[in-house]
Amino acid sequence: MLTSPVSFLFLQRPVIYFSIRVVFGIKFNQSSNKSCSCKLYYSKKLPLYSDFNKQKNQHNKDGMNKMKIVSLLKFERDSHATPFYQLPASKLLHIYRTTKNDQENGYCTNRLYYIASQIKCPPSMLSERLAKRTFVYDLSFDWLEKSLKVLLDKGISPDRVLRDLWVLKYHHKTIDERLQAIKDLGIEPLYPWMVRCSKDILKRYIEIYQETKTILGDNKSNKMYLAKRLNTNLKVVEEMNAKVCLERMSVSKMKNFLDFLISEGISLEEIINKPRILNASQITVKRRLEALRNLGLKEINLNILCRSKKDFKKYYECMQSACKDKK
Repeated sequence: MLTSPVSFLFLQRPVIYFSIRVVFGIKFNQSSNKSCSCKLYYSKKLPLYSDFNKQKNQHNKDGMNKMKIVSLLKFERDSHATPFYQLPASKLLHIYRTTKNDQENGYCTNRLYYIASQIKCPPSMLSERLAKRTFVYDLSFDWLEKSLKVLLDKGISPDRVLRDLWVLKYHHKTIDERLQAIKDLGIEPLYPWMVRCSKDILKRYIEIYQETKTILGDNKSNKMYLAKRLNTNLKVVEEMNAKVCLERMSVSKMKNFLDFLISEGISLEEIINKPRILNASQITVKRRLEALRNLGLKEINLNILCRSKKDFKKYYECMQSACKDKK
């Protein structure tokens, strides 16, 4: 236990010219001949007002540099340039060098306007996307020109190119070979992601496409196929679709589900009147049908099969209790 008093030392440098550095020193002695000392130091530098001024001046300087560089990029309107102010000065300088080279070689005044003219898109719509896809200014103009031309020549819609500018990173020969192979299989329409995706994903897409085409036959859409299967017209299918979304349902799933329901004795009229059944899980519907029929129920409302797990359990237990009472 300490018997002598403890002494504290506090040192602080002037704040005006230096950062604050605080040092705490603790020293203690015992009454015996043996002495024991301990020093604890805590040091921390704090930013000064002068440091904030330096940062502010640097920020203002960077802002002025950005304005100067952007003014050299030949934007036709301020709104076209606005998204580019979010980029660092180093990136803007690189874009300027590319733009200057394009101008000197007579390619274009700015790649924003070149791409916009090719895909028939307003520059104001493209500028924000291009400011996030600055790799476009890393490509050689020859690369950009040929890749864009192949995409459009192969039938990729300009709107899809606008939404997927990453595809421009791929060499024009790669784009041409991939899209031509898909086109030879009779697959339409073509999408930019078909160039970027792995071979396994593309293979799976082709399988689904061909299966869908086989199922649809002469029918041009899912709705036409559904109308034919239910022996009704498109107007009725539209009314069904207004109640539950059927457009995103794959044709193969629709076919399998309809085959299952019809094999279970569900009439076409019931399916038309209660289209919600088509959005349910086939496995769940099958399990619930079996459970209710095991209770001896013959007429089953399709809406019951679509209920939540909790609601169906409650309904099942109620019917189970009623069946026991009858016995």
